[in-house]
Amino acid sequence: MRMLSLLALFMLVPATFALAEEADFSGAWVAWICPAGVQRASGKCSNFTLELHQQGDKLCGSHFFATAGAAEIDEGAAPSLMGDIADGKANLIAVSSRASPPVRLRVEIRKHNDSLQWQRLDDPVGNYLLPMQARLTKSRSKTLFAPIFAHELKAACLSAFTMVDNGRAREAEPKKQ
Repeated sequence: MRMLSLLALFMLVPATFALAEEADFSGAWVAWICPAGVQRASGKCSNFTLELHQQGDKLCGSHFFATAGAAEIDEGAAPSLMGDIADGKANLIAVSSRASPPVRLRVEIRKHNDSLQWQRLDDPVGNYLLPMQARLTKSRSKTLFAPIFAHELKAACLSAFTMVDNGRAREAEPKKQ
């Protein structure tokens, strides 16, 4: 009986570690947002792209949104998305530079199997095109942005991660009196 209990315990350990692992949001993600009854077709659907970089529980990236036929565009700076990952979801601030001044929106991204579920949590007044909801799939390409922009984004995210890590280290230091 004792051996059976130990065997059951050892079988549960890998499942426990699998649940504890955080989802990997890194990569280039894309969604086609089409009107009802329209299949993905050039000129008839909007295109939404995210490029995300993750370090631990921090997420950084940029967005690009084009309406059907690329009539209107909302592109983010390097970076335009920053936030934290907890419990398998990312809570981000998205900044649309389309308007002046830029519009800041709260966004939640959840990883679901091989896709990301984007949910905009705010609906502020402003000239931005970020969708309320979208289902994005991971691209086979490492980036969907121009190489120089992708390089700038990666560098900006690494800098942001370093600033966050340095801030955490200062908070953890004992205060001198």
